[in-house]
Amino acid sequence: MSMGQKKTFIGARILWALALLLLLIVIAGGPGVHLGLWSPLDGFILSMRAGFMGGLALAILALIIIIMIAVKKKAGMGKAILSLLIGLLLAAPVGYLRLSGGGGVPPIHDIATDTANPLVFMALVGKRGEGANSITYAGAELAAQQKQSYPDVGPLLVDGDPDKAFSRSLDVARDMGWDITGVDAKARRFEATDHSFWFNFADDVVVAVTATDAGSRIDLRSVSRVGRSDLGVNAKRIMAFQKNYAATP
Repeated sequence: MSMGQKKTFIGARILWALALLLLLIVIAGGPGVHLGLWSPLDGFILSMRAGFMGGLALAILALIIIIMIAVKKKAGMGKAILSLLIGLLLAAPVGYLRLSGGGGVPPIHDIATDTANPLVFMALVGKRGEGANSITYAGAELAAQQKQSYPDVGPLLVDGDPDKAFSRSLDVARDMGWDITGVDAKARRFEATDHSFWFNFADDVVVAVTATDAGSRIDLRSVSRVGRSDLGVNAKRIMAFQKNYAATP
């Protein structure tokens, strides 16, 4: 070490090591699911809890270390500040959900384009795993929550033959990466499962096409297998399907 060069504060080195360790733990939640080490929900909880509680603890410790470095006039301020930022960033998602009351979305996980006569699952009954959310529609209260938070969710009305609309719906679902099952061309309906990328959450979808005087009507229902709130994912999935359908030639 050259003359006049400050010695790195040992606390900054330890803090940086803790920051990297915490970051690895938070990141491990998703890959652990794909490796079969834990369930999607357990992986999500691991990442969220480690990120929030560990992130807050890391940020507080980083502030203490920053003050100590400043007082002792030691090197290592860069690592301490970066550790503080990592802690705050890791704690931010859960902090936002808590402060916003669930991210500004209702605690529901079942979205339907027709809440008066929601589509019923058939092929996926009994195949959703132990402890999965019920696929029995919760009724008027659920419908009211959906209408208030997702007023744009509704059936897709299109021109053309319903059989062609059904075939096109299947193509759109396949292009979106859904695992399709229970295809009933005669009834013009099918079911599918969509998995999230990181935590591999499984959400089930049922799609049905009916004839109208002007063409065809496409209804969807999307239900999460686990979790109380879907954080808006099911509504986004339905609207993405409708957008992709409209964009398909």
